[in-house]
Amino acid sequence: MGISFTQPRTEYATVHEEDIEDVPMDIPMDLSGFDGPPFEGPPQTEEQRLEAIRKEKEGHLTGGLGQGWTADAVITTTETDLLMAKSPRTARAPSISRRLSTLRSPRLARSSTFRQMAQDEANKRGKIVEVIVEEPKDDEERVMRDLSLMEGSSASMIGFDYMAPTSRGMGKDTVPAKAEVFFPQADWKPFSMRWPYLTALIILSVTLAAAQEYLLQKSMKEPLYKFHSASDLKTWDYFSFKYLPTMIAVSYGILWQVTDFEVKRLEPYFQLSKNEGALAAESINVDYITFFNFLRPLKALRLKHYAVAVSSLATLIAVSLVPTLQSASIKLLPNRADREKNHNGEKMIRLDPIWSRFLSVLLLFIAMFGCVLVWQLQKRKSGLVADVKGIAGIAAMANRSHILMDFKDMDTAQPNAIHKRLKMHRYVLRNSSLAPDPTNPLTAEEKDKYDSDQEKKSENPHPLMLRLIFGIPFVLGMLLFMIGVPIILFQKNANIITDKAPWLLTVLAVGIKLAWGTLETDVRMIEPFYILSLRHASPKVLTLDYTAMAFGWLPIRAFMNGHFLVALVGLGSVLAEILTICASSFGSVSGMDFAKDPNGTGPKRMLLLLFARKGGDKQDGESNSINSGEETFLSFWISFGLSIAILTFLCLVATFVYSRRRHPFLPRQPNTISSVLAFIHQSKMLYDFVGTEKMDNDEMVMRLAGIGKTYGLGWFTGRDGEMHCGIDEEELASNYKHGQDGKKTNMPWNSNWQSFD
Repeated sequence: MGISFTQPRTEYATVHEEDIEDVPMDIPMDLSGFDGPPFEGPPQTEEQRLEAIRKEKEGHLTGGLGQGWTADAVITTTETDLLMAKSPRTARAPSISRRLSTLRSPRLARSSTFRQMAQDEANKRGKIVEVIVEEPKDDEERVMRDLSLMEGSSASMIGFDYMAPTSRGMGKDTVPAKAEVFFPQADWKPFSMRWPYLTALIILSVTLAAAQEYLLQKSMKEPLYKFHSASDLKTWDYFSFKYLPTMIAVSYGILWQVTDFEVKRLEPYFQLSKNEGALAAESINVDYITFFNFLRPLKALRLKHYAVAVSSLATLIAVSLVPTLQSASIKLLPNRADREKNHNGEKMIRLDPIWSRFLSVLLLFIAMFGCVLVWQLQKRKSGLVADVKGIAGIAAMANRSHILMDFKDMDTAQPNAIHKRLKMHRYVLRNSSLAPDPTNPLTAEEKDKYDSDQEKKSENPHPLMLRLIFGIPFVLGMLLFMIGVPIILFQKNANIITDKAPWLLTVLAVGIKLAWGTLETDVRMIEPFYILSLRHASPKVLTLDYTAMAFGWLPIRAFMNGHFLVALVGLGSVLAEILTICASSFGSVSGMDFAKDPNGTGPKRMLLLLFARKGGDKQDGESNSINSGEETFLSFWISFGLSIAILTFLCLVATFVYSRRRHPFLPRQPNTISSVLAFIHQSKMLYDFVGTEKMDNDEMVMRLAGIGKTYGLGWFTGRDGEMHCGIDEEELASNYKHGQDGKKTNMPWNSNWQSFD
């Protein structure tokens, strides 16, 4: 029967009707009812509208917002019942040692056992449980209780609210006690953050490290492959050493990216769901999505977000170093000088011991990081019942508490101002709702903990990679790489680079991939807000969240939604991975060997060479220099053609992005929970989100579609009757134009005209 706070003979201890005293009840009363009956939802009459404006100006939420929680079940018990519930149900009396233990540690029984059992009961029921522990009037037990209280306060409670003393159901033999409320602890996680997926990544990391070491040991005894001409190899053998290793390394990095993105996105909710909650700077005001990749682990360590630190570090190694080291570890022998002297001589594929061992060690480090990540994620609960997607997900979580009032007058505030306002606040995630936690005051150290962050937050309202100051160098860099590839491959003096540093082109391709990933992240983040800025957007936009969409699925979904710019950027990310594979194939290759046409027969001769199985057909007068490397005529030109085509595509798409998204259209970046809350804290559309905190994304889409409203981003009249900037239901007062104050335009009577000439 689960747990119970009872004596062994019954499920719950009861208080007989004749024992109940006539004691006044501490029932809170809503005095606002004297001004008129309370209403839920949008005001329906002019009287309700004026009443809502008055209350909102006074700092009181209306229309069902901020109504808090009501316990779904009330359990009344005594300390004696609680202690007896610790032992199995039996008719035997507690032993003497058990009694002495009870007398020695009454506070431990109440603080540890009681809270754990109550929390388990709330989790089992999936409902809010209010537990009332009545104290016996027995003099001896009262003395022990008083002595325990003198030892100091007990550990922090799991419950969010500390209820006022209650006398509900109080018997003659008991004295009042405080009621505690316990919320069910939800623990939804995406599949990429659950132990099966992470365990598979750990096993894969160890397997790759073992395979790399095995191949190294094998290649030290004898070459992995021997050939005179690369075209003499079987198709699978050639593919196995030329493309397969890089494809595995790139795919391995993608698998880690999927996990890392979810860990970064959901870490604020893990912090908020802790028993003691979290400071604003550690939760709703933290930004990992747009933060610079290589500095993210350091920031996470400073905030003690160890899951983000190990995930980011493992992903950086998997995405950047693993493909690079894999490319460097494959070595073609003999060296180029010897191969050019004897084009048809024997060639061998071996693994470089230094680079190969370095790669194996890094893979084992990643496996260890994976173990730490599993431990971090399994010991903590997310506090979520479903995925938090888009603006609607945050709005639904903010309707129960008074967290919205913390963002008063913060519509167009910059991140520094929001940080300054919220730095003295602690927040919690309880029962799928965000709420302030005034019961757990900040220490002196916590109050000054993040003062230095105020100067570090960017005041620019546009993401980093969408500004021309970074966009122009990025596009120019890709153009230079596109020009540099043929120069390095086809110019004799420059071609020495592929022999001395065969990994260089792979490193540059990985750099382009990482930069493009940052661009994609910024485009993903702002797209719903850009659509809202165009006005009269579908309610589906409120639930749209491209940041939570898996790699590879993004371009397909965006094309289906008609968001072609996002689709092209997502396709660019896929092609950037292919570019890395192609670039890795240019190591130890001389393009000059494949550009010669000794007989001068033009395109016809090129086609014959392209599809010939034997690269050294001397009867046709073909130059044997083609046989001096590890490339075939077909593989080289396919890799080279794909590289140039992909770089051209990336340059064109990047130019398209900067032509359409380079202008700021928001007062600040929507990269934190607090930034989004500041955009919606006075929105009238929040009336439609009352009671939706436990809905999943599909249910939310159906609800908003059924309401049938459209939405926009701009200036609107809020619930308090004042002009605000943010997201609300149509009709808005006007569009948002960066640098212009809509209050002066839409409510000129509120401006101080005496200050104008």
